[in-house]
Amino acid sequence: MKKEGFILKKNQTNLSYPTFSKRFLDKYVGKIISDPKIALVELVANSWDAGSTNVQLIWPKSPDSYFEILDNGTGMTIDEFEERWNELTYDRLKVQGPTVKIPESDKNIERKVFGRNGKGRHSLFCFSNKYYVETWKEGFKSKFTVTRAYTNVPYSIELIETSPVKGHGTKISCNFKNGLIKQDLLNVDEVREILGSKFIVDPMAFEIFVNNDRINSVDLVSQATEHELIIPNEGSVKIFVIDSKSPGRTTKQHGVAWWVNNRLVGEHSWKDFKGSYLDGRRTAARRYTIIVVADILENEVKEDWTGFENTDRVKEITNVINEFIIETIADIMHDVFVETKMEVLVKQKENLRQASPSSRNEIGYFINQVQKRCPSIKYKDFENIVDVLVKMEASKSEYRLLQQLAQLSPDNMDSLSAILDEWDIMDAKIVLNELKDRLDIIEKMERLVEKSDTDELHELQPLFAHGLWIFGPEYESREFLSNKSLATVIKTFFDKKGVKYLQNPRNRPDFVVLADSSISAYSSNKYDCNGEVSGIDKILIVELKKGGSKITLENKMQTVKYALEIRDAGKVAQDTKMICYVLGTNVDLNVNQPLTEGSIEVIPRPYSTILSQAHARTFNLMKKIQEYKQIDFVETEDPEIKDVLKQKTFA
Repeated sequence: MKKEGFILKKNQTNLSYPTFSKRFLDKYVGKIISDPKIALVELVANSWDAGSTNVQLIWPKSPDSYFEILDNGTGMTIDEFEERWNELTYDRLKVQGPTVKIPESDKNIERKVFGRNGKGRHSLFCFSNKYYVETWKEGFKSKFTVTRAYTNVPYSIELIETSPVKGHGTKISCNFKNGLIKQDLLNVDEVREILGSKFIVDPMAFEIFVNNDRINSVDLVSQATEHELIIPNEGSVKIFVIDSKSPGRTTKQHGVAWWVNNRLVGEHSWKDFKGSYLDGRRTAARRYTIIVVADILENEVKEDWTGFENTDRVKEITNVINEFIIETIADIMHDVFVETKMEVLVKQKENLRQASPSSRNEIGYFINQVQKRCPSIKYKDFENIVDVLVKMEASKSEYRLLQQLAQLSPDNMDSLSAILDEWDIMDAKIVLNELKDRLDIIEKMERLVEKSDTDELHELQPLFAHGLWIFGPEYESREFLSNKSLATVIKTFFDKKGVKYLQNPRNRPDFVVLADSSISAYSSNKYDCNGEVSGIDKILIVELKKGGSKITLENKMQTVKYALEIRDAGKVAQDTKMICYVLGTNVDLNVNQPLTEGSIEVIPRPYSTILSQAHARTFNLMKKIQEYKQIDFVETEDPEIKDVLKQKTFA
């Protein structure tokens, strides 16, 4: 008989079988046979899955090495044991189902099991290469030896004894490997602590004894606040917040604990899946425990119960739970957060005074989010972040969204929808604040511009200083600032003419106040190829006539003259663009067109026209955004920033 590539010898079969390497069991079972803590918990979990109500452990003390775990569970027949122990990928749920009947109960009670794939039964190999299993059921007891084999099979099983016996249960025993006791990996107290922290059970339904001493399992009810959190399309989880009243010495049993079917997943920890909930050195970390009972994740638990599988479902559910935990920690840490926030804000007091209300609110909101999301952040890092944020807020332009909105026609809701899809709620609220500020400016202007007794210095000019956006999108930039030196040149111009009632008040040297008008000058910088300021790029001059006044040709020409005075004074280059608005109640029909003189442009406008222009850029935008995003706009102020600004002295 020939086979392609080689010749078969007589009596040689053409079948071959896979074998197991020496490392197979280590790779297949993993931490269950390498981590004593995991192995220990798996052994007790197996007793739970067997329906036992009483588990007795003998934990060796040096120099003894004998270990034993005895339970009163269902036990196994010879056939059941051989079927389950011989099959490497034994499917516990398929063969036995997700529950087990408790044989000691007269009420036919069932409980959910932990096991799924049969790997936990190999946990004894963590302590010894050979162990014994005695199990009894239906009137017979069988005793087996299970020996790890570093050959082409992972282990061998031998039936060594059978005998008649009443009752039911299982005993697994071994002598620890040579040197394992000397390593002192786990002492008796550690064993009690591990087992006591891994199960939330009724002690009357599941008792665990270690060397004849019963251990106490976790008690959720005492000193705990219970919350029920609904997970959309998934169900609900219960979250218990436990306050131990006084801080412990360590955070060992504090932190966030995730439980599934009354068993701890992983360890208590203040570290979440992405970082850290809380610095373990804080007082709150040594006082509080948050327990998440997430039975809805029972099918997502890792085989060794050290965590959850990295699936989309786990991410979606844990993200919702994490948000609740973050809010809970923020509530716990509220007083500490406020104190730290105030300390940092006091150092930024002067900068905060210069910021707009909406900017201050954004700064306050951002600080709150940093404290919530990064509660373990170091104080110095936190201080630096706030410093950078305040400086960025002082220099950035917030108006791109506003410009997009202003360009829409009133009925263009599809475009509005597309734009708003690019902006989140916080962005929209910032814009709403800006819109409200602008609408307030317009409303105040409408009340003041036509009144002859309006205080232009203290009322009208400050409104226009904050309302440069009325004159066009280019004046949105925060680089257009009041220019004191230009105002001084204008003042000098009128001094030369002997104009009376001239004022250039000390508290606002950027304004020039005449008997029938007031003038303000603004400029933006020019930059060279190296990014250095090299002069003035553009000038905006705003002259406001008193209410009831009419703009005449003389007024128009006078504006050209003081604009030329600025150029002649050497403040700007010959080609520097100067835009001059002259605003009054009415404009003479002969002068209502702009006048251009080289790079100087004078634009006369009645207040009614300029206010209509302002309305055109803001009208109904707030209402549209509120309706689309369903935002309840309420004017608020960050409480800590408000308190800091009330303080009379600087830090």
